[in-house]
Amino acid sequence: MNTDSVLANVSRNVRHARRLRGWSQERLAGAASVSRRMLVGIETGDSNVSLATLDRLAAALGLSFAELVRPADGEGRPPRATPLQVWQGALPDSKGILMESLTHNGQTVELWVWRVAPGDRYDAEADAPGSHEMVWVTDGELVLQQGERVWRLAAGQSLTFHSDIDYSYRNEGTETVRFSKNVIVAAPPVPYSGS
Repeated sequence: MNTDSVLANVSRNVRHARRLRGWSQERLAGAASVSRRMLVGIETGDSNVSLATLDRLAAALGLSFAELVRPADGEGRPPRATPLQVWQGALPDSKGILMESLTHNGQTVELWVWRVAPGDRYDAEADAPGSHEMVWVTDGELVLQQGERVWRLAAGQSLTFHSDIDYSYRNEGTETVRFSKNVIVAAPPVPYSGS
């Protein structure tokens, strides 16, 4: 699993979904609050993109995050869920792997498995308003920060927090931090485009 294949999946899936809706790049860029230049880069596979931006694109297209990042079958449908590495940290042992995803009544729940190597970090943009994460640490100590607030979670500890505010995961220890998380993403309102 590598993030290059995820970028290729995103490129194909965004382009396919946009064309199915008959939308221009300008319309999708406006609906997802991204620049047209960034969208062109995403559709050509030339742009590395944050997970929060992918969330906004998925919501604007009426897709789940998983539908956006997973490979589609020949008819544009996502295959059965398989683990997919979506994030790669600066160090080789740092990875974010999407295990499963379910969308129901306008909310998406995702199950992730993460590893953060000693000295590495992940900086997250805010999710849609009303979103939450539930984190459970299995190995090491995870430092989670939101603004001035800092939590230190040791193995066996968990935390639920609002993820609609920028936050970061850090490993300040000497062993790899391993944790699972559930992300409950509230669907953001899609802006009215006038057409």
